[in-house]
Amino acid sequence: MAEARVIEVIIERWTQRDGSIDYLWSIWRDGKRAAMGEPCDSAAAAETDALEVCRRSLGQAPDRVTRL
Repeated sequence: MAEARVIEVIIERWTQRDGSIDYLWSIWRDGKRAAMGEPCDSAAAAETDALEVCRRSLGQAPDRVTRL
């Protein structure tokens, strides 16, 4: 029997010293980071970018999206 593969997108919010905020995304497959993106201006933009990369590079949408 094939084991289940879990794909998760994580969106992180980073506050800089100057008060600006960056949103970074990463894609994780089975607990290992598979991809990282450039900083985005909003959580929504980061999620959109991550979902596009996930579908394009892994051929499917993630099983879950987690915002930190």
